[in-house]
Order: sequence, then structure tokens, then C-alpha cells
Amino acid sequence: MGGLNFSIKHASKVYPIELEAGSKGSDLKKLIEDLIQIPADRQKYMLKGSLPDDVVVDTVIKPGAQVMLLGTPDKDLIVTPKVPEKFIEDLDAGAQSQHLNNTPMGIVNLGNTCYMNATLQGLYHIVPLREKILGFDEKKAISENVDSYHVQLVRQLQGTFKKLKEKKSGSITPMLLLEILRRVYPQFSEMDSQSGFYKQQDAEELFTQLFHTLKSVLGEETLRDFQIEFKTTVRDTMNESDVTEKVEGDLKLQCHITGATNFMTAGIKESLSETIEKKSDNTGVNSIYKVEKKITKLPAFLTVQYVRFFWKKSTGKKSKILRRVQFPFQLDTAELLTPEYAQEKINVREALREVDKEKTEAEREVKRSKLNPNNDAAAPVYESADVTRAISESNNERWLREFASKFPSNLRPGENPSCVYDLIGVITHQGANSESGHYQAFMRDELDENKWYKFNDDKVSVIEKEKIESLAGGGESDSALILIYKGFGL
Repeated sequence: MGGLNFSIKHASKVYPIELEAGSKGSDLKKLIEDLIQIPADRQKYMLKGSLPDDVVVDTVIKPGAQVMLLGTPDKDLIVTPKVPEKFIEDLDAGAQSQHLNNTPMGIVNLGNTCYMNATLQGLYHIVPLREKILGFDEKKAISENVDSYHVQLVRQLQGTFKKLKEKKSGSITPMLLLEILRRVYPQFSEMDSQSGFYKQQDAEELFTQLFHTLKSVLGEETLRDFQIEFKTTVRDTMNESDVTEKVEGDLKLQCHITGATNFMTAGIKESLSETIEKKSDNTGVNSIYKVEKKITKLPAFLTVQYVRFFWKKSTGKKSKILRRVQFPFQLDTAELLTPEYAQEKINVREALREVDKEKTEAEREVKRSKLNPNNDAAAPVYESADVTRAISESNNERWLREFASKFPSNLRPGENPSCVYDLIGVITHQGANSESGHYQAFMRDELDENKWYKFNDDKVSVIEKEKIESLAGGGESDSALILIYKGFGL
């Protein structure tokens, strides 16, 4: 039995809604809380009769219907963190002046395009990739006879990134980017036959397709910061002499999720070791083979995909694994490497950690000096924002030089100096399947490791680092789908 598709109209905006068959009023109200931030007790649906929590929705709302909704949103509804989220429009004039230059911009949802908005924010906040896209030379690409639609797509990415960097308004509306994207990759223009709206899409699929376009237009070296290399060993378990080795590559690691997976590292290990059945070239009969991968080149930026979606035949959709799988803020990949490569990276890791200790102590000293009661009274924060930012950038550059002094001389282009990574971004999904729900991006500030931003389409808020830990999953709320890690010390 299929689901129910209709739309909700609130404050002149129309929101496509998809519910599982048999969903009740309470399910719809919870979805609206997540989508529009209107508490359940404030929601008033313009229907014939009321919408009690226990009533089955499809008995009062027909497929394809548009239902008017009244109610006042509550911006702090979804979570109540230790420190409340701060929206720019809620600040006073002076604080707004400070934040306009420092707080990132949001992207307007153009109708089930949150998957695109979250992906764009994730890519934009990878600094080297951002700079390559901003430096795109369209004339050079055209002269090299690259596919014109792919060139147009990168041009629109470049224009979008320029607007995000300039921050001349509160948010941007990338209409042309969306139009070109749907021409290049028609899968993102799928329509729902019942509601007539564009379907929700998978952020991870877009992430992968955009990398393909960047490789086609800007060249393979554009993605070297993300390229992982493996030594793959295939061994016949019935014939130990039948062993083959080959070199393979990928742009991401996968975290497989089973009923026993509690930690991301366990899911990654499972994806790198599998058993397959195939015909033996030596014996001519089927045999069981053990396939094991070990990493021989770590990228500067490591992308990890949680394999949460799987095809569910009964619903004809990609359903979601809701299990909570914890991820670390700092990831050590030493046990995923070949033994000789691991030893090289461990040696560098220890040297970088010594620098990090010095950095941490220096930061503590600065904090202690600020708490010294003998200091002059501090000026209002918004008046010293530019100076504070400049000092942070100067300190950041200093420590980057200190880290770089410990890098090995034979480091390959786009390679992580050590085996350690720091988390800088998480793209999440709310909901039960890939064709519904909501995508958001959570990205770390480029200068402050304890400051994070939540990108909920055009709404951008500052959140505490502790909030990121709750994105591990465990229900239909925000669950990590793509994690972006940056090499320690880079």
C-alpha cells in the first residue's frame, strides 16, 4: 500500500508532504514541527472537522490536496541546546553588524531542494575546493571542448560560491544552478505523479555527481585532495595459492550499518572486508573469496558515507536505517592502512600532537589573560569583531606553519601528513526514506574549532559543539549521512 502525498500551505509558502500509509495526526504534526517549526499545539488545519492525534490522516486528507495551515513558528523548537541558537535577525543592530561579515549565508529552498542546499554548504566549506571553483576559467574549459552543460554547471557553482563569499544579503536563491543541474542530471528533475511536485532527492547522490562534473571540467587533480588509494587483496578461501592484488581508488569511505554497528570505525572496517562468491579462473567452479582492502594513500580531506538507505521492495522506495552509529570528532585511521604505510603516518601523528599540545596551552593562556580582572574593560563584542577575526586568522596561520614544519618531505600532493582527521562537517537527513524528510548541513567554523553552524536552508544558526554529537542517529530526527574530515594540522 502506497503513502499519502499532499501539500501544506502556510504563510504563502507551499510545502509538499509525504506520509507513510496509516500515519496518524500526531505523525503529521511532528513532521510539521520539524519542517516549519510550528509546535503541535499551535497547528490549526483548515479541514472539515479537527485533526486529532489518533486519527488516520488519509481519512481526512485526500491525495494531491492542498491544506491551509495556521500557526506561529517557534524558531527554537527543534532542539533546546545548552546555549540557545542565535539567529541574526534576533540580535541588536550592533551585533547584526558584526555577524553580517562573519556568519555564513543560507540558501533558499526552491521546493524539495534541501538536499542541494546542504550539499552546496558542505562543498563550499572545504576551503581548497572552494578556491578551485572560485578560480574556474570558463574560456579555458570551452577551449578544451569539455561538455557545455557541465561547464555551465561549474559556472553556476562558481557564481553561487561567489555570492556565499561576498555575503551581500541574508540568503541566496540559486534558480539557474538548479535548472542547469536538472539538465545535466535528469534524475534530479523527477516529479511525483500524485502531488505534481519535484521529488526529494538523495544528498549523497548529488555529492557524488558534482564531484564527477568537477573532475570532467576542472581535471582529475581537482579531486586529488579527496582521492583514497587501496591495495585490494582477493583470496580464494578454498585455494590459498589463488591470491591476486590490485590498486584501486575511491573518493569516499563507506560505513556499513548492521544490527550490531555502534561505531563508525566498525562500519568502515566491515566495508573494507567482505566475502563474495564467484567462479574460479583456476578450477572453473564457484568458490568463496575473501576481499580485503588496506589504504595506501590517505587524502587531505576524507569523506565518509553512512550507508543508511536501502531499497525496500514492499514500498518501492529507499528506506532508511535509523540506528544510532557514533562518530568521533577526531578520527585515527591507522588500523585501516597497510602496516608499512601505517608506521609512516603514526610517526608524523606523534610529532603533530606535540605541536597541538603547545597550541592548546597557548590558547588556554590567552583565555586566562582575558579573565584577568586587572585587564581594561572590554569593548562591546560587535565593535571589535574585525580585530578579533584578524587576530584569529593570524594565530591560525602561525600554527599552520608550526604543523607544516613537521610534515614529511616526501608528502604527495593532496595527501594527509598523518593518519588523523578532524571533523569539519556533517550532512544529515530527517525522516524515514530518501524521497521525503529534510536535509541539513552542520559545518565547523574555519577559525574556531568549538563553533559550529547549522544550515537549515536559508536559516543559519550558531550551535555548540556538543550538539553535533546528537547527529549520530537513533530515530527519524537528524541522522548523519555524509561526514567530512580534514587532515590533522592542515
